[in-house]
Amino acid sequence: MYKIFSVKLLFEHISLSDTKSSKIYEETINIIRAVKLEDVDRLVKAHYKDVIYKNIFGEDTKIRLVMILDVFELVDNIEESLDFVEVYSQHIVADEEVAVDRSF
Repeated sequence: MYKIFSVKLLFEHISLSDTKSSKIYEETINIIRAVKLEDVDRLVKAHYKDVIYKNIFGEDTKIRLVMILDVFELVDNIEESLDFVEVYSQHIVADEEVAVDRSF
């Protein structure tokens, strides 16, 4: 039986235009099914190959997977309901006291 993982990925969009050289980074969170955690790396690398496309300016741009930033196993049953299902969680350890604005 498979498990469901939320995988945080970092992609690089590289302009291949002669006129300007720029990079844009994109962070995404994807849901991936795998039998075990160790399979996620192989599945991600097999799925996300470099892609070249024309951007809105007609310039060739390459999208490249840079790295897997984090993997989080989903414990909620998303097949029953998608309402308020947690697909990613990260703990942030602060060395100093942090003030939180609760005015929302």
